Amino acid sequence: MLKAQLRLILMADDVVVAETDDAEIWRIAFQAIHGGQGSASFDHAQDAALAEWVPENERVAIRSLARDIGVDVRDLLSACHPRSVPPYIFLSRRHWEAFKRNTPERGRTAVSNSVLALTLLALWAEKINIDRITLRDGMAVLRAISARDEHARRAAENCPWLQFSGRIEINPDRVSKAIAIAHAFCTMQEPKWEDDIPNRSANEPATPSPSVAHDSPDPQL
Repeated sequence: MLKAQLRLILMADDVVVAETDDAEIWRIAFQAIHGGQGSASFDHAQDAALAEWVPENERVAIRSLARDIGVDVRDLLSACHPRSVPPYIFLSRRHWEAFKRNTPERGRTAVSNSVLALTLLALWAEKINIDRITLRDGMAVLRAISARDEHARRAAENCPWLQFSGRIEINPDRVSKAIAIAHAFCTMQEPKWEDDIPNRSANEPATPSPSVAHDSPDPQL
């Protein structure tokens, strides 16, 4: 009698990000999907699943990022499955579509494609100790889901919660904005701003809003 080989494959759209032949993890996932012991069983097995699928340093960083954003680990993995290898995050097209539906295309609360990708990358980089996140890394994340941003550099430079100086970092004075964006993306909800997004300082040069179209695109990255 032939015995079927069980394999569980974790995918972000068409990208395989992890897989396991562990029969127990397969059983727990099956029960969670089809009822059985349900989500409570899955919650208890979550640490074991992470231990099987990702290295220890990533496991710790994923839990820490999920806590900071205020989401369940499973929501974080479903939305952008962070890893320690480029492009570092793998965005879900389903979450991407929901985020675009829940945010305006223009105005002070608009979030450009590049700013969204760079915000998630910068938050993850702090947890996994990635030395340097650049604009190119953000573009690589977008390319993986066939998205683009012709004005990525100007959008990043003009974003209040990003610090852009050749490398991308979260502005510590505006970290709540970055977390609001990440939480909205992972939960497929509208961003909850604590207050209006602040304007740049009067001492800083005026730059266009990230969501406003420009006459010419940024140079090819």
